[in-house]
Amino acid sequence: MFVKILIYWYSHLESTILWNSVLGESFKVLSGVRQGGILSPYLFALYINDLIDDVKKSSYGIHIGSVFIGCILYADNILLLSGSCTGLQHMVDICAKYGGTWNICFNSSKSYCITFGGFCSTSAPVRLNNMELKRVRKLKYLGCYFCERSCEIDFCYNINKFYGSINNIMSVTGYNKNEMASLQYFIWLDLIVCLLLCMAVKHGIWIVIITIV
Repeated sequence: MFVKILIYWYSHLESTILWNSVLGESFKVLSGVRQGGILSPYLFALYINDLIDDVKKSSYGIHIGSVFIGCILYADNILLLSGSCTGLQHMVDICAKYGGTWNICFNSSKSYCITFGGFCSTSAPVRLNNMELKRVRKLKYLGCYFCERSCEIDFCYNINKFYGSINNIMSVTGYNKNEMASLQYFIWLDLIVCLLLCMAVKHGIWIVIITIV
């Protein structure tokens, strides 16, 4: 019954655009999930979860101990980590095949390749749907900029943004203890994510970040 309700709900979705307090004509929503909907993250996770399984079963990708971390998903970004360019290409091919099967369009122009650590060549191309991915010297992921080879984090942008955000918060909330405690929690959460990624790449790996249109 629940599945039938979802099918009916999503097959009858309509949206409209509000511009300058004026509503446009409604139109049918033929794909995707409701932005901001409570069920949307869970439905998308069910939709994309088989891709992680396919990449994991391919035997390519990075492991920390027995834990597979070769395919990391966050919102509409897919982060692929491999110890070789050949392995990375196989993982990208798996994603492209999965996208073709399930009508997921990966945006080659917003997908990038970077190498961390090691002494491997950076001349080998990585292709997504026959388009060579752009190789970058600095990769932005979850708000942090990671530098090629060294995996050092460029904090310049983050520091400037941090001070700007702090000033905006303080101008609204003042120095209330509860708000400051919450702010400190999110700062530590970002630092933990950065440290885990650095631990994973210090031995030299190839990384591709793929964006879903």
